[in-house]
Amino acid sequence: MQIDIHFYGTYCLARAAGIVSETAHTIAMASQFVNDATAIKSVIVGNRQCLRPVRTSFKQVSPPYQEQDAWLTWIPFHFLPGNTPEEGTFEEKIVCQKNSLTAQKVALFALDESHQEVWPYLIGIAAHAYADTFSHYGFSGLTHKQNRIREDSIRLDKNHQPAITEYLAARSSDFKDKYPSDDTLLPTGHAQAATYPDRPYLKWRFEYVTKGSGNVLWRDNTADYMEACECLFYFFQEFAKKNTACCDPKTSKQWTDISPIVRFILGVEGPCDQRIPVWKRNLLSGVFCELTPVDQELHYDSHRWQLNRAVWESEETGDTIDRSHACLFYKAARRFQRFVLEELLVKMGLLL
Repeated sequence: MQIDIHFYGTYCLARAAGIVSETAHTIAMASQFVNDATAIKSVIVGNRQCLRPVRTSFKQVSPPYQEQDAWLTWIPFHFLPGNTPEEGTFEEKIVCQKNSLTAQKVALFALDESHQEVWPYLIGIAAHAYADTFSHYGFSGLTHKQNRIREDSIRLDKNHQPAITEYLAARSSDFKDKYPSDDTLLPTGHAQAATYPDRPYLKWRFEYVTKGSGNVLWRDNTADYMEACECLFYFFQEFAKKNTACCDPKTSKQWTDISPIVRFILGVEGPCDQRIPVWKRNLLSGVFCELTPVDQELHYDSHRWQLNRAVWESEETGDTIDRSHACLFYKAARRFQRFVLEELLVKMGLLL
């Protein structure tokens, strides 16, 4: 999924679920920042403490990736293992599955009231990983042959606009140049499907190399994303119930109130920068909530939570860095990563 869902869609769904605008903004920022937190260098604060970032994305970093990259980043934050079928091999169970029990357990973990210090940040991170299961399913966060698809097997539904077909062909070519794979360089995740799984309006098909010819799989991204949005809405609704300080029940909606407009937005064909304004226009129309200044000025800025900026602002203002968005995000990301790798996947029998 892309920023239109991870930030703007997430924000709108959180607001509709009854979460106040400031908290919804933190949740949405954390959700999208999972794709932008690429820092790897620790910083020393006041010559006394070290702030260690957690890399949740390899944005702008081309393969090959190391095995630890898969385990520390791709798997917990973007490709939660489905752990099915019950008697399947490890390679089968590590594949991401839509709305899996793994994803549901991650959501339940994030909703635990013990996370008060980093709660909205953790909710946002979990929302990102949960939502990604609806677009990344069928692919693994490991670099593995099971992620290979037949290069000539990708086809779009004939009802898509010619301009979209041409645009995606060009984007796919650029993506494959940036993330090449061959017999010696195996694909990670959906690299060979380029950004086709990440576009909410798309209906398309493909075939895996490893499953033999004739095994054609059709994807209706709009239907998958509708499921994702509904699950996120109820996830945020549960958070609002548990964290009453961040809840405004007067502005909350029912899923049936917003589902028609969500479906319309998801079906809008165009690049991401054309889809974002549709979310914003409908937010400003009052479909999702009663408007506040935060709603009216909604904008994502990846620089706001960068570690270097947090250090600079702390030095300029004299505020303690441990209350900065960057610090709280990394604390939450570390907690989330530790839960997935050291608790959940161990209990599920995927890791020793």
